[in-house]
Amino acid sequence: MLPKSLIGQLLALVAITLAIAQTINIVLLYQGAQNQRIVEASASAVARIAGEVERINERGFRERRYRRDGSLRVRRNRPSVTAQSAIDEKQERLPAVEDRANRAFANMGLAVLSVEIAQAEKLPANMTNSVIGLGRERLKLRAIAHGRQQNKIEGFVIVSAQIEEGLWLNIASVVRDRNPRLVRTLLFQTVVIYLILLIPLIWLGRHISRPLKALTKGAQNFKPGAGEPLEETGPPDTKQLIAAFNDMHGRVSAMMDEKDVMLGAIGHDLRTPLAALRVRIESVENEDERERMIAGIDDMDKTLDDILSLARLGRSGGLAEKTDISALIETVADEFTDMGEKVYFSRGRRITANIRATLVRRALRNLISNAVKYGKQAEISVDKTDDKLLIHVDDVGIGLPEEQIEAMFEPFARAEASRNRATGGSGLGLTLARAIARDHGGDVMLENRKEGGLRASLILSLD
Repeated sequence: MLPKSLIGQLLALVAITLAIAQTINIVLLYQGAQNQRIVEASASAVARIAGEVERINERGFRERRYRRDGSLRVRRNRPSVTAQSAIDEKQERLPAVEDRANRAFANMGLAVLSVEIAQAEKLPANMTNSVIGLGRERLKLRAIAHGRQQNKIEGFVIVSAQIEEGLWLNIASVVRDRNPRLVRTLLFQTVVIYLILLIPLIWLGRHISRPLKALTKGAQNFKPGAGEPLEETGPPDTKQLIAAFNDMHGRVSAMMDEKDVMLGAIGHDLRTPLAALRVRIESVENEDERERMIAGIDDMDKTLDDILSLARLGRSGGLAEKTDISALIETVADEFTDMGEKVYFSRGRRITANIRATLVRRALRNLISNAVKYGKQAEISVDKTDDKLLIHVDDVGIGLPEEQIEAMFEPFARAEASRNRATGGSGLGLTLARAIARDHGGDVMLENRKEGGLRASLILSLD
């Protein structure tokens, strides 16, 4: 599920971590805002009760007031007076807020026997006229005129304070919902944080990943002695990595140059005595003995040539050229046909590819030689995909055990157990063919055919 690139994983990790941290922050802020609304509502109610207690202390308590016309005067937004607390057992008490209220009354020097504070979703019917925070009608009209909407009422905080035995002052305070404003603020804050953090991280990720991509491409296309050193860019650690790669490239190229010099010397030093030995063999009178000795020297020369060719693969020498694959296969097939071998190839449409023709011809010869030697005949076919060219060489032999197929590519491995050169080669044919194919970005694959025999597939890259 995570992105595969370095910058993608870095951004995903930061985004997930930031989302978790911001979620925790939002939860804490929401809980804090909830507590703050309750504290504010209770503070207003405590202040109103404190004012009422001071008025009673100054003027005395009068249970009822009457208008001039004799009707009962209703005391709006002022504490109601009851013989018992207005808070019943069903309502949720707030002990922490009660402690704060007790301290507040004590700090103001007011004698309050007991304080009970609770939170309720609905306002009790007996406290309709003893509630603060509802606002007046004209204030509502003014808010509407200014295009502002009052926050929704979330509930009420009820405060009951006992000032003497059988005398309680009760008042409720509105708790309004400020969540929409809080949510908008937190969302805006989250967006700002993401922009402040992720934009620099995107730049930093690209600054790091660009030279790493160049290094990856250089490593994938690595060929000793070929290509220019990579430019050392990026952060200091990345520069050191690229510098180490360039240094390694130089050392490997130097080692390959030394190896080529050594192989050239070995080839010269071995072929010279072999040539001299062959001249001496020509003077052997017994014809059968002479032919066996000459065949042995030829085998030694061929094995030496295979070893040197295998050792030189991977070097940049020799450029790939656009080659007609069908014509190349037909040429190799005709060589075997002229020697009386059963090699079949039906030339179809023209297929071209950029290859090192000499090497591919040699790999194809090795595969056909194995087919006619161990499988009686070779039938060649060509398949092409968007980026691969497949040359199949099928025989009608007994095939190979599945567990033995991969071992056939090991140097000097042979399907024929004896070391007789008459029944088997040097054991380097498949090794050399696979090395040539991989040098062209492909491979050599072996598989048993359902109808019998073995299929050897020379796969070349068309990129």
